Amino acid sequence: PLVRKYMKPLLIGELEASEPSQDRQKNAALVEDFRALRERLEAEGCFKTQPLFFLLHLGHILLLEVIALMLVWYFGTGWINTAIVAVLMATAQSQAGWLQHDFGHLSVCKSSRWNHLVHKFVIGHLKGASAGWWNHRHFQHHAKPNVFKKDPDVNMLNMFVVGKVQPVEYGVKKVKHLPYNHQHKYFFFVGPPLLIPVFFQFQIFHNMVSHGLWVDLVWCISYYVRYFLCYTQFYG
Repeated sequence: PLVRKYMKPLLIGELEASEPSQDRQKNAALVEDFRALRERLEAEGCFKTQPLFFLLHLGHILLLEVIALMLVWYFGTGWINTAIVAVLMATAQSQAGWLQHDFGHLSVCKSSRWNHLVHKFVIGHLKGASAGWWNHRHFQHHAKPNVFKKDPDVNMLNMFVVGKVQPVEYGVKKVKHLPYNHQHKYFFFVGPPLLIPVFFQFQIFHNMVSHGLWVDLVWCISYYVRYFLCYTQFYG
């Protein structure tokens, strides 16, 4: 409704069904091939959401979290058990990352409201991040995918330059902060310990506070409350 409200004054007409686009120079055979492909995919149900799949996806994430806690509860905090628990929790985190992506795209539930709600639960309560922060970054990513300085997913000049050509150019010319032409040598000393645990966490909380995303902040805090209530009694 919001989009229709503001875009309605810009509507100057509608294309006929036989007109694929305003580009009249398109190859007719190619257009027909794409139309046939779309009809085939629609017939196979590829554009229909499977609620059971997403329910099971969410369920197995919660199950992994419960199993991890039960292992600590019953078998203690020994190194072997802790390593197993870490693998289970890391798997749950990575799976939740992909699940929140689909809800963030509003592509699961028929209602946008329910998509937003489940998205906040998954990314906020299960991952400790902000739905608003993710949407803000991800919309830019889709508008300019992998375009340097315009796609925030590849705009990390404080640490890295993504790609094969630009790291060498930036490193040799000594543009910005670091010797990017040698980043493959220092990545594992900087990326895993700092990129997500420090850089992204600072960015997430800064974004929530500066933009007044208080609902996201509550969801995010609920993640930390649950995490520390569950594990500090075992690990201190």
